[in-house]
Amino acid sequence: MGITEAATPTTTGMGAANNGASAAEGKQILSLEMFQDIFKHAEPDVQIDAFELAQGSDRGDNYTAALYRINLSGKRQGLDGCHHEWELNVICKVMPESVVQREAYKSDKLFRNEVQFYTTIMPELLKFQASKTGRDMPAFNAIPKCYTARHDLLIMEDLRERGFQMSDRHKGLSMEETQSVLLQVAQLHALSLAYKFEHPLDFSKLCSLISEGIFCTANTSWYRNYYERLTKNAIKMVSEVLPPDSKYVLAINNFAESSSFFGRMVQLASAESPLSAICHGDCWVNNFLYHYDPEDPQRVLEVALLDFQLIRYSSIALDIANLLYCCTTKEMRDAELQTLLNTYTEELFRWLQILCTRLPDHCDTLEKLQDLFAEELKTYGRFALGLAMDIIPISTCSSEDAPDMYLKRSGDDLEEDVGAPTLNFPPNDLCRQKMSEIVIDMVDRDML
Repeated sequence: MGITEAATPTTTGMGAANNGASAAEGKQILSLEMFQDIFKHAEPDVQIDAFELAQGSDRGDNYTAALYRINLSGKRQGLDGCHHEWELNVICKVMPESVVQREAYKSDKLFRNEVQFYTTIMPELLKFQASKTGRDMPAFNAIPKCYTARHDLLIMEDLRERGFQMSDRHKGLSMEETQSVLLQVAQLHALSLAYKFEHPLDFSKLCSLISEGIFCTANTSWYRNYYERLTKNAIKMVSEVLPPDSKYVLAINNFAESSSFFGRMVQLASAESPLSAICHGDCWVNNFLYHYDPEDPQRVLEVALLDFQLIRYSSIALDIANLLYCCTTKEMRDAELQTLLNTYTEELFRWLQILCTRLPDHCDTLEKLQDLFAEELKTYGRFALGLAMDIIPISTCSSEDAPDMYLKRSGDDLEEDVGAPTLNFPPNDLCRQKMSEIVIDMVDRDML
């Protein structure tokens, strides 16, 4: 679910050397010939001679694929006819080699979503944007360049080369980081909503390319044990922090009741609303990269959005609830929630005005849009509590406690659980605190 800043090379030269399990698995797909074939179209004047492979994410940063950082090197033929040294760093997102592991994490479906996003959905939205904006107008471009996207592999630019880095997932986002991300998510949502308003039939075709990655009825049995453990853990954590007979513990007990929880999440994910659009689907800290001001490390210059495997057609409130409740602190929400919501809705409305010939009646003024969004956040925002049962243990655990996605897994490793493998993280005080604070906020704001 993310790309970390530092990694140590494990494969060098022409992809021949190998001194680790991660390199061995990556090497099955990544080869010099493959890079040469792909980049002869993207860089026709370049001859790639070698590549170096490094693990591209730490444990706890990614759960559905293996990420590798690749350094490509070779020669470029200049206009003078001479050859000059050339190199390029890219990120490769690789489908797990093991069939068992691919099935365990539903990697085929998730990869298919991201391939459709980069090859069809985003190009169409950007073409629509270009038709509505002038040459000198700002444009949404907060995603990495994608060199190739196929069923088992994505190759994207390495944003580290442009100064981007991941924030600390244990701390939660700062006010500056949160506002910067909200602006980019608002622009992404506006592109989708505006395209839906202007070209409803074509928009429906784009939505038909998306498969719900987790919360669909077909997955109920597969995720039964997985979410049964998560909901029990969440209830236990909140009960250890708050009085067992409080309205907060009662609320999470009702929401997380195991026999109806998954069905409730399916309903929230699939509900049709006036503000339904193609959403990111996985707005948590590891899917945002920041370019900070070198002279002022607290100031964000740019934001990039990553990982579109869980894109879904849903209320835009699902993305924003996920971002605000799973990625920020209660202290920030108490002080700045309305400011953050205004930041998002004002940017959303500004872009809708740019992109739409005529806005629908339900959002043709900023006040109407803000009222409608507030209503959808109250109605669908509790979806973020369901996500938090997954995200908060992941974001607060140490890297040593997280599963290693670079190790191969055999069928024997998964036989004890029929369905999705359960990620069982040791409880910690920060996790208990964050889960309890989300429940408090949602109950107090009449969302739960």
